[in-house]
Amino acid sequence: MKILLGIIFLILSLAFVFLRPENMPEIKPESPIQEENKEAAPPKKESVPVSISSPPVLQGEPALITLDAPLSPADIASLTLSGQSLDLFEEGGRLAALVGIDLHRKPGAYPILLTLRDGAKTEATLEVRERVMATTTFDIPEKLGGNTPEAEQALTNSLSQDTATLNTITRTRSGEKLWSGEFRYPLDGTPFVTDTYGYSRQTGSVNLSHNGTDFRAALGTPVFAMNAGTVVFNGSFRNYGNTVVIDHGLGVMTLYMHLSKAKVELGQRVKKGDQVAESGNTGYSLGPHLHLSVRIDGFSLDPMKFLELLGPK
Repeated sequence: MKILLGIIFLILSLAFVFLRPENMPEIKPESPIQEENKEAAPPKKESVPVSISSPPVLQGEPALITLDAPLSPADIASLTLSGQSLDLFEEGGRLAALVGIDLHRKPGAYPILLTLRDGAKTEATLEVRERVMATTTFDIPEKLGGNTPEAEQALTNSLSQDTATLNTITRTRSGEKLWSGEFRYPLDGTPFVTDTYGYSRQTGSVNLSHNGTDFRAALGTPVFAMNAGTVVFNGSFRNYGNTVVIDHGLGVMTLYMHLSKAKVELGQRVKKGDQVAESGNTGYSLGPHLHLSVRIDGFSLDPMKFLELLGPK
């Protein structure tokens, strides 16, 4: 019995020694450096909402892509549509980009990608839908030979040449934005549309797309610059007649056709509202009027849709 009590006493003595505070393992608090590292973690990168004007967009229409956040150009690394870089400008207190959808562009969904300098990305989609193209019969004016096979051939040949010249002019992109504020109508007063954009004119065996809007205008009616820009063409075509083209920057150009007389010189800088010409009946025209075309990066677009986006509100 004495031996058993001695063993118990020895065990309790050893436990007392090892459980004393100085013999307990030290538990160290989390180091200040670790706390500091937690606080210094980079903030979460947030994407910026992207909106598209009047979706979906039809073939032959412009689209305005707007960044719905208060950003400066310095915040943007890139904005692309199907991999093609877009130019940004300020519109309504926000950064925006103007896109022209070719009349013959394949319908479908096209990706938009916005990348900020901090690495944040926003993905969106521009949906393009098919335009229903009506067809109407049109005569060749007698001044261009009338409805004869020879006149049809001359029309085809000269139209190819005219189109190639205009494509060279309107696809020469200016990186500087020259316009400011809203675009105006090219005529004074309430405009009266006599022929709309985006239908086909069947002239014998020749099929022509009407890539502009015709406005009623008596011979000699003053025609005005729709916004500030530079005159990049002042000349005459067999089919388009006397023509003035104004470059407004960032790929945006306005074309005034079938004029009786130009009032500007090549290379001249014009302000919005300056008179640039007088309406007429030159070229492939069946009567006095003003034919207005709007191009973005060389693509002819619906002028009335363009004015809905950037015209009088």
